[in-house]
Amino acid sequence: MSFATFNIKGYKKGLIGIGRHIDRSCKEVRKTGLYEDEAEKSLNSELGLHIDHSRSHLNEELVHTGGKSLSEMVDARIEEGYTKEKAIRSDAVKALGLVMTGSHDRMKEIESNQTLFESWKKANWDFACREFGGEKNIVRFSVHRDEHTPHIHCVVVPITQDGRLSAKEYRHGTVKLQGYQNRYAAAMAPFGLERGIETKLTGRNHTTTQEYYKSINKIEREVEQATKHINSLNPFYRDKAKKELENVQDKIRSLEEENKSLKRDVSYAQTTRKTTRDNLIKSDLERIKREVNLVQHVSSMGYVLDKSKSSNTWAVMEKEGDKVLIKNGPNQNGHWMYKSLVDDKDKGTIVDFMQNRGFTYQSICGLSSRHLDDRVIRDQKSLSLEITDSASQRYIAQEAFDKVVTHEKNNYLHCRGIDRSTYEHYPSVKVGDKAVFALYRDLDRNGKGVMCSTISYQFDAKEASDGFYNSSKYFQKVLPRGLSVLVDPNISVKAIVVTESPIDALSHKQIHKDDGRTMYISTCGSLSEGIKKELGTLLAHAKERGRSVTLAFDSDPAGRQMHKTVSGLARGHQAVCKDSIPSRSKDWGQELIAILGNQEMLKTLQKELVRSGQEHELRKQQSKEPTVMGLELSLDR
Repeated sequence: MSFATFNIKGYKKGLIGIGRHIDRSCKEVRKTGLYEDEAEKSLNSELGLHIDHSRSHLNEELVHTGGKSLSEMVDARIEEGYTKEKAIRSDAVKALGLVMTGSHDRMKEIESNQTLFESWKKANWDFACREFGGEKNIVRFSVHRDEHTPHIHCVVVPITQDGRLSAKEYRHGTVKLQGYQNRYAAAMAPFGLERGIETKLTGRNHTTTQEYYKSINKIEREVEQATKHINSLNPFYRDKAKKELENVQDKIRSLEEENKSLKRDVSYAQTTRKTTRDNLIKSDLERIKREVNLVQHVSSMGYVLDKSKSSNTWAVMEKEGDKVLIKNGPNQNGHWMYKSLVDDKDKGTIVDFMQNRGFTYQSICGLSSRHLDDRVIRDQKSLSLEITDSASQRYIAQEAFDKVVTHEKNNYLHCRGIDRSTYEHYPSVKVGDKAVFALYRDLDRNGKGVMCSTISYQFDAKEASDGFYNSSKYFQKVLPRGLSVLVDPNISVKAIVVTESPIDALSHKQIHKDDGRTMYISTCGSLSEGIKKELGTLLAHAKERGRSVTLAFDSDPAGRQMHKTVSGLARGHQAVCKDSIPSRSKDWGQELIAILGNQEMLKTLQKELVRSGQEHELRKQQSKEPTVMGLELSLDR
């Protein structure tokens, strides 16, 4: 495996020394001994030993210097780009030195292919421009091919977009430095170079270039000194020469053992790399899923909030035909989620969003919300509660509907006396501890339409009447109401029954034992102008296709008023309606219970369902509570 290497260092002073090394003027300086200071002398004495000057003609400088030294170029860039009135501090970091390369063997392969090497240089140039304020900030971009491994020295002046001199802006904090490593590895991936494993996982300490060369130079000098001494011995002193040679051989053997140890370390790193990489991916991506505000991040990528289709809890954002829906807040797992309104398969977390748009893992785990603009959040807060985009409504409703946990025995409908055979052919109902019905609008003559919301029914433990638990109904927030449609998609409809609630519709069906060719439409207690328009369309289709229409509303005042309104709609469309009114109770749900005569059994079932629901909710709440003295809180505390 081959790794990409990216190092960054700040320079407050000492630019003359590193400048001479980069420009290869260090050779002449060593001849004269005229160093700027001891730091430059130390630097050049360590790094200069490994320069093969016979290859220095292969080096390149991609920045036009005009004969100026590195220090002069840095000062010129500061004078040109620094626009603040405040004087620059004497201890300010004036330049950042970047070293960009990769594993030796792979870099030599890249160097041997001229086309590939040119592409590698350009990729490094583009990376430096993109990450450090553009090419104006780059005062050196030197390609060195006269040392052991081909590499690039890039020196940038940290001038910000608003004219400040701020190294902190470019390299402050672990997250930002990790981001550079990730994005650099992503830029180098086409050249067969990948990201190394973070030190927080390996536990290894970073060795600087200078420290590395110091250790190697020390060994080389010791061997050179020993062999030089041997060569100077009088050949007649063979015993002494032999002893000296044995010492050198011992030193070589020691170095060989050290080399074997290094190889073992490499082998261990290779064999454990998959586990450490998996842990790295898991921890990094989990952090991204939780920390990065997806609405802000998508906005930073050029997506625009469509205010006419969004609400203050759901954002519809679009860019060049790519349209996504984002919940303004994390889900129950703490993750920010999105759904494409163009491709049904394109959905998930921010990681899915980025990967589906061509970004690599290395670039994703460098993301952060720290510097994102919050204007889009402020804009969204001013919007209404209800979302108006039909595609978004369908997705939000469908997602809630799909999440319902279903079970057949002792479920909500069973506890109301409704058999499974009554509803099993209806795809628009799901039942478990509660019953959830899909609501539709824009219905055609066969009752097919666009899902726009859901309505759910569950027993209310706080209210009981004659031993029976009353049901509470819940419409889905931020979504418009529609009609419940219960119809077998595999049959031809011959009749329509209109009820107030879908529970009444199922109860009515079980009582009257229809032939299965009836469509049940429920208003869910709402007769808005939109609902009346939908009903009118269905009644007109019923007239055209000769379908019978039965109005089966409640027998209370609200039911009678609804009956009057719908009857008027039917007359307006010349549809003839029959009436079906419960005789024993106020609605068809209670009518079914009265007819069954199994009140005690149903009471027991309802009580059991409510109790199990309360225990489930209690467990869910306790799972979110903190532990005490390291022990989990239990139900019987």
